[in-house]
Amino acid sequence: MKSDSQPWAPYVPTPEEPWNLDKVAHLHRRAGFAANWEELHRDLKAGPAESIDRLLHPPPAPQKFRRVADVLKNIIESSGDDFMTTEDLSPLQAWWLFRMTFGSDPLGEKLTLFWHNHFATAISGVNNLKLMLDQNELFREHARGKFGDLLIAIEANPAMLKWLNGGANQKEHPNENFARELLELFTLGEGHYSETDIREAARSLTGWKPGRDTQLNETNEFIYDETLVDTGPKTFLGQTGSWRCDDIFRIILQQPEAAKYLCRRLYRWFVSESTIPDDTLIEPLAMQMRASNYSIEHVVGIILRSQHFFSSAACWQRVKSPVEFCVGTIRQLEPKRIPNLLPLVALNCDQQGQILFNPPSVKGWDGGTAWLNSNCTLTRLNWIAELLNGKPLSGLPAYDPTHWLKEHSIEPSQAVNSFSKLLLQNNLSPESEALANRLAAKDQQQLRAALLVLLQTPEFQLA
Repeated sequence: MKSDSQPWAPYVPTPEEPWNLDKVAHLHRRAGFAANWEELHRDLKAGPAESIDRLLHPPPAPQKFRRVADVLKNIIESSGDDFMTTEDLSPLQAWWLFRMTFGSDPLGEKLTLFWHNHFATAISGVNNLKLMLDQNELFREHARGKFGDLLIAIEANPAMLKWLNGGANQKEHPNENFARELLELFTLGEGHYSETDIREAARSLTGWKPGRDTQLNETNEFIYDETLVDTGPKTFLGQTGSWRCDDIFRIILQQPEAAKYLCRRLYRWFVSESTIPDDTLIEPLAMQMRASNYSIEHVVGIILRSQHFFSSAACWQRVKSPVEFCVGTIRQLEPKRIPNLLPLVALNCDQQGQILFNPPSVKGWDGGTAWLNSNCTLTRLNWIAELLNGKPLSGLPAYDPTHWLKEHSIEPSQAVNSFSKLLLQNNLSPESEALANRLAAKDQQQLRAALLVLLQTPEFQLA
């Protein structure tokens, strides 16, 4: 942004607001899935400009990572398309968790998760692993791009066409499912359109039909058939014409509320879900959104570079989702990479209420304090105990904190202090700090007990 006025002026370190471990860790919790020890100290030394630029413009993924990711993807593609049980979903979840946990583009994966929740599509309605995989790659491809391009792509996406019955929307029998969610959840929000606008949008989005094989059975491909398109005049959001889908998206993005709605969603994702931002916060972002032709990278860059993002109003103002909690813990503790680690992570996310590729409804996950209900919290704390102490029946070995200390050349006497810096940047209540220090010792079991205290603190549940 050209203006240095509040609230989105760039953050510049000062003696009163220095670039420190707290700010580095905050950046990585929000723009990714938490930083490991090496990343914390690398970015502490690099400063905010270089650290944020690395997130916005990541280096190419290492060859070894790409090779493993491709192998996991090939396993999914060769296992058959149809979804039958939750076990069928596990390899797809593990593939994505691998990208989140070990990839070189944490912001790209965080945005992919954002879009998965924004355009919430569930395997329970799509019933096809390949379609869900392809949609996930579509979100990744468009994660930082222009929102209008993503709208065009998602409308024609086979998983979305199945999920919201786009293939049944034809001029003789219009189906309003996608049009309704397009206006209510994807672009404008309630109160900024009418029921007539929904009907007219649905008419403009006609034309798709399911493909058929040689036996005339429906396939998972969709065909755009001009004979099924409603070419008549429509009046949509006050504009009249023989609109088609591209026209509908263009008209939507002309509405001032579209940019504000999307900026509110990005604000909740990257800044705070505990407060509702007023127009003094949202309107400057929305202006930038419109001026950049709805560039997600541009607006996210403004957010991440801003004074507001690094202020006390933003820090520790989000509850970690199960995926953020589990992936972040693995990234920080760097346990031994066993073959079933990520499937176990996927299972625990499922048990905590966040089933990747199967959000509960078209509204996605509620998030926020909903993640801290009694069942989710108990499952979360039990998973931490299993990760640290091991679970032989699942093939999960006990965590070795002394190995982490050796890898980072840290003396055992500094173990609890170093883990506290890593996990919480020493933002502990006096009671938790005293208990962790009392359990500190060179013995692995006592170190694991001290770690359990740190990981089960209320502070660690927050991003």
